[in-house]
Amino acid sequence: PLNRPAPPGTTPVPGMVPPTPTAPPATPPATPPAEPGAAPVTPAEAPPAGGAPPGMSTPAQVIVTPPGTEFRVAGGPYTVPVSINNAAGISVMSLTITYNPNVLRVRTVQDGTFMRQGGVTATFTPRIDSATGRVDIAIARAADQAGAAGTGLLTALLFDAVAPGSSVINVSGVANGPDGNPLQLTFSPVTVTVR
Repeated sequence: PLNRPAPPGTTPVPGMVPPTPTAPPATPPATPPAEPGAAPVTPAEAPPAGGAPPGMSTPAQVIVTPPGTEFRVAGGPYTVPVSINNAAGISVMSLTITYNPNVLRVRTVQDGTFMRQGGVTATFTPRIDSATGRVDIAIARAADQAGAAGTGLLTALLFDAVAPGSSVINVSGVANGPDGNPLQLTFSPVTVTVR
């Protein structure tokens, strides 16, 4: 807005008229002042905001996607896929899926296609513990040189809704590359309500 003179016969209210700019507003310097003996940091050398430090890859995300947040007793079975995004060279993976056994029951655990990329044979070993509400899954690619990468389906669980209530479906686990080094994974729990 321009600073126009007040119309004749009016008195400007103190503090309401913006001051006449004498200098541009102060802006922070593009680079912080360097301490004596320190090399200046340029934006090109700084790690990306919110990103991983140099040399670290972004963790793969393991995602549970139920067909909705509400299940009905005797309305299933409900297929709940567990997929992965942003994976980089996974050869071996162990997953643990937990849920409320008073509300949900796992009928079957199905193998996904992600770890079979490139026609590689993969072993898929699920173990269901209905009493505690836990499924342990081990997946390993045979004679793997590169590992599975990108996005894909790890497994799908077939749930029956057995009683009203709510259940968090939580996934945890670890993964290793062909060289045996651990790979970072992130997980997001999902809550479903049974009516």
